[in-house]
Amino acid sequence: MKYCFYIDKETNHKYDSFIDVKLDYPICIYDDEYIKIKIIDCLYLNNLYNVSALLQNNIINLLITPHTYIEPTLIDILNDIYDTSLPIIDYNSSTTLTYNTDNDIQFITGTNYKVHYKDDQILDGTDEFQNIFYTDSSTELKFNEYDNYIIIEKLDENDTNYLRQVSYALKKTISDPFVDDITFRLVVKGSYDNITYTTIPIMTADTELITFQGDDSQNTIIEKLRIDLVNRINYKYYKFSIDGSLESGNAGLNGYKLNYLKLYSWPEIPYTTGVQLTKNIVIPDGFYKATNYISKINELVSSYNITFALDSISNKISITKNFVDNIKYPYTDAIGGISLNLDTANIRHNIGIISNTNILEPNIPLIADTNIDLINFKKIILTTNLDFQNKTHNEFIGGNTEETGIGNILFWINNDYAPYTCIKYVNNEDVSYRINNNQINNIRFDIYNEKRQKLPLDNMLIHFEIEKIRL
Repeated sequence: MKYCFYIDKETNHKYDSFIDVKLDYPICIYDDEYIKIKIIDCLYLNNLYNVSALLQNNIINLLITPHTYIEPTLIDILNDIYDTSLPIIDYNSSTTLTYNTDNDIQFITGTNYKVHYKDDQILDGTDEFQNIFYTDSSTELKFNEYDNYIIIEKLDENDTNYLRQVSYALKKTISDPFVDDITFRLVVKGSYDNITYTTIPIMTADTELITFQGDDSQNTIIEKLRIDLVNRINYKYYKFSIDGSLESGNAGLNGYKLNYLKLYSWPEIPYTTGVQLTKNIVIPDGFYKATNYISKINELVSSYNITFALDSISNKISITKNFVDNIKYPYTDAIGGISLNLDTANIRHNIGIISNTNILEPNIPLIADTNIDLINFKKIILTTNLDFQNKTHNEFIGGNTEETGIGNILFWINNDYAPYTCIKYVNNEDVSYRINNNQINNIRFDIYNEKRQKLPLDNMLIHFEIEKIRL
């Protein structure tokens, strides 16, 4: 005997993740009988969003740590090379002077720092260098752009500080006035090997410029204090030179001399951290493809200076914290440190990142481990509470906190079709399942995806039958 059932889920269970079929009267069997269940066909509308709160794949957590930057500290080259306790400051007893007369360079070597002074008139055994690390109005060190430069070499290999600010002053030492103003620009470069140098930019344009008016008097000193540099690199060598408005050979070149030079550094981590905050970036529920998924996320994270991008070849997402180094003391960067926290397996699967928490380094893209995948469930699975004689073997991964155990499976249907298309299942193989139940009062069907999550599918038409078979 066969019992046929035609069920519209919307009748009693529209917003449920199950269908409970209550029989008008029990189906009972005797010792010489058994029961089989068979799904004849099924149809539903594919209207479950691929990104939603239901799937727990719509929230990206940003862990934000404010950074309060400390004041750059003076690099104490003065006391490393000179004995400041003497009535007249002189070199420390450990300081050595050497000369490279072939290249016109004088070397002044202290404990932690070594000064290279380039002068086209260096003589072996003659100290041409004046103590420009001590502020004194009488200091006059030759420093024209064609013949001179200064290199500060760090001798301490454990020193991870980097140059962040420079103060300097130039002194007019000639009495003859110029018709035009004379302008000088400080040039700062860094190097690891004293061969290849990289220019370190000035943070605010022209703050390093010194301009002498044509009628400035002799011994006029003009200084620039705490020039901010765009530098977060621990160079071993820092080179300082002048780019001026006077042409080579001009009689006034050596009439403008370096009065002092002071350097300020930051440690490797130049800030203190505040209390970490969590910002939830909520992606609105909906059907997304890769392009509008990335676009929507970028719209939501734009105020945090983060950019998501999709590689059209690898289909991998890259995430970049965009950082412009315009940090000046005192300053608190409200979004100084950012980590990307992906709490659920579903959203990690979507974005293609394996780790739960991922630190975003400034201007260094975080490349996803694998490709983007917005197909959050590829199957719709129909299970039943009936006791199968041969239990179905189920092995599924979990996707979020809603995952549960799964009962005996009647079928699973491919769900990777376009949104709002009808998904159809027809039991062409005439598959049925023998059950051990001796009496059936109601039949419960539960709807899952392959991540063991129940789905509140709001529509389904299902045709099945129960058959009593005599042995």
